[in-house]
Amino acid sequence: MGTTELRFIVSASFYENYPVVWLVIGAASLIGALCLNALLKLVAVKPSVVGRSVRLAVVATIFAAFTAPASVPGAPEVFAPAFIVVLFETSFQANGDAANAIWIMVGLLPLTFVAVFAACFVVLKVTKKKKTRRIS
Repeated sequence: MGTTELRFIVSASFYENYPVVWLVIGAASLIGALCLNALLKLVAVKPSVVGRSVRLAVVATIFAAFTAPASVPGAPEVFAPAFIVVLFETSFQANGDAANAIWIMVGLLPLTFVAVFAACFVVLKVTKKKKTRRIS
């Protein structure tokens, strides 16, 4: 009788198998985030510390949403952007399983928003105080 082995192939880096594709995804996401940032700058009536922090947090969250990797349920060694996995597994698969990608997005996106908002708020408050001290 032979022994049965269970092998789990886990890639340490999600972009290892398809580095060019992930570079294109990252570049396209960065261009989209910069365009969104420019659009939100134009819409802002009176820029404030909170407004700038919210704008930058929204832009970073959108960037994270487009670049967060999730494993494809049918092929766990293949990674794709989490929103793509959610879209395809919920819309185009009869018995799709998007739970992993949904949990990645539910965990990552609010944390990204809060972290970037807090960091921008603190940095902008500190730099604003330094500017007002120089003026007076």
